[in-house]
Amino acid sequence: MTDYIDFEIDTESRIGHEPFDLIVVGGGAAGLTIVRELSGLGLKILLLESGGLQESSSHEALNRVEVQGSLNDANIRQARQQFHAHQLKFWSAETQKFGVRCRVLGGSTTGWAGKVAPFDAVDFIQRDWIPNSGWPIDSAAIAPYIDRAAERLDLGPIIHDRAFWSAAKLKEPTEVSRMQHLTSFFWQFSRSRHDTMDVMRFGPDFRQETHHDVTVVFNATVVMVKVDADGITGVEIISSLSGSRRSTVESAHVVLAAGAIENARLLLMSKDLAGGALGNAHDVVGRYLTDHPCILLGAVSPKNHAHAATLLGFFPLHKNYRAFIYSHGLALRQEVQKGERLPNMAVFANMHISDDDPMLALKRLVKKQSKAPMSDMLLVVKSSGLVLSFVGRRILGSQKVPYRLRRLIADAAVLLNANFVARDYATKGTARKIEALTLNLICEQPPLPDNRITLSERRDRLGLPLAHITWEAGDYMKQAVQTFSELLKQDLSAAGIRGFEFSPEIAGGDIAKIVLHDMAHTAGTTRMGLNPATSVVDDTCQVHGIRGLYVAGASVFPTSGHANPTMVLMALAIRLADHLKSRLAAHRAARN
Repeated sequence: MTDYIDFEIDTESRIGHEPFDLIVVGGGAAGLTIVRELSGLGLKILLLESGGLQESSSHEALNRVEVQGSLNDANIRQARQQFHAHQLKFWSAETQKFGVRCRVLGGSTTGWAGKVAPFDAVDFIQRDWIPNSGWPIDSAAIAPYIDRAAERLDLGPIIHDRAFWSAAKLKEPTEVSRMQHLTSFFWQFSRSRHDTMDVMRFGPDFRQETHHDVTVVFNATVVMVKVDADGITGVEIISSLSGSRRSTVESAHVVLAAGAIENARLLLMSKDLAGGALGNAHDVVGRYLTDHPCILLGAVSPKNHAHAATLLGFFPLHKNYRAFIYSHGLALRQEVQKGERLPNMAVFANMHISDDDPMLALKRLVKKQSKAPMSDMLLVVKSSGLVLSFVGRRILGSQKVPYRLRRLIADAAVLLNANFVARDYATKGTARKIEALTLNLICEQPPLPDNRITLSERRDRLGLPLAHITWEAGDYMKQAVQTFSELLKQDLSAAGIRGFEFSPEIAGGDIAKIVLHDMAHTAGTTRMGLNPATSVVDDTCQVHGIRGLYVAGASVFPTSGHANPTMVLMALAIRLADHLKSRLAAHRAARN
């Protein structure tokens, strides 16, 4: 049975004085995946989580960062607030001026949309038009771990290109087949194994499982990784809320899985035997910071909503008596990337739900908050099918109904109308009427050493230096957005798709007016490579020259394509867990 300890209130003796076989720092997707892979093997594992079991404003305050340059621009901050805030309880663009972190067990999956996809093969290779590109492993090496990550995420077949149409026994839309520069790209949505009406939330799901020989200590912020001449010896922790308790926990193996900002910050706060930042002999820690620059390209006219929502909406695939949801977007063809010297880029539809919706009207009537009860009643009566789905949600959310039956009903709904179900997931059953439909662009960002994380002179309430962030999308990315927009315009025209209008800053062609913001997919600050002069970890994710210290998560990505990072970072976490299994067992045997 998993042992949970609140470091704020429990005595130090509960953590124990004997060394752990492994300490994992961070309870997000990467950290929890490693724990899941290694639990039950007779290894004594400690998971340290700076947050609690639930989010709070006190924990969120520890996510404050300091920024410089364009991240202080009011337009960027407004764009970030509009894009990110609605998904999260406590996040604000003022506290987190870059990135989106949830300091809680489960990490950022607490607020994510569950959207995942693998990287393209081109993302792993060295490209002469993308500086500092190229992974030390290729797509074939990671493919088996992608499959295992998909199982963890409860996904369907890993099909993210135009092969989906035949696999789903659907005809490729004529509009897409006419396009010359873009092609189909598909994301999937990870659905909870315990709550049929939600995407997978790693924290709650993990807590419903049993993990033998695993101790989870929350409200425990790691302030330093400790080393001696032989390698890692453990970590020092401080209580996250009060800062009143400190302790040192011993282990010869530590995995940093706290996210791209915190992984770099922690290495910079820790010291090697010479007094320098840990793993930073070549001044690489924190450098090559990337995200997915994102922008709203434009909107579809109301009379064309239905067609666009169908074409760039959600599609079902039935496999092994299960139904899975795939989201359809458009990505640059590989030959176009090379020919136009562009990074990997993709466009997806974003559906904005209207307040003039029967489900919201029903809620207003039930809560006696309607300002126009007759109008709301008419909306409800005219949309009885939608209202009846509210009853369906109550059934699917009831623990009295067997899980297999609830899942069967949910899968049947996916097959009948994947778009309806996807919107129901996104709005948690509160609304489904489309008020606006926009096309958003997500871009790969070339890794540049000047985009980086350093330590600020300002400190948080625990006395730890804030992360100081330099992140510029730059003119290259803005020009890439403009070029992509021109290619998209040509393809929409060739496909006969009408009703899309570019936003004024795109239509005007002035790249100075383009405002790019991060997609909350922070990566690259402890990048993987074979050369210690340009990377922080080797191809096994061990920090160069430091025995027993590993890093997991998107911070090890050399490049990050355009796809959402969770599936790939989980694949690398599983790969790292496999690497650690024999090493941890051998170390324990030698110690005994």
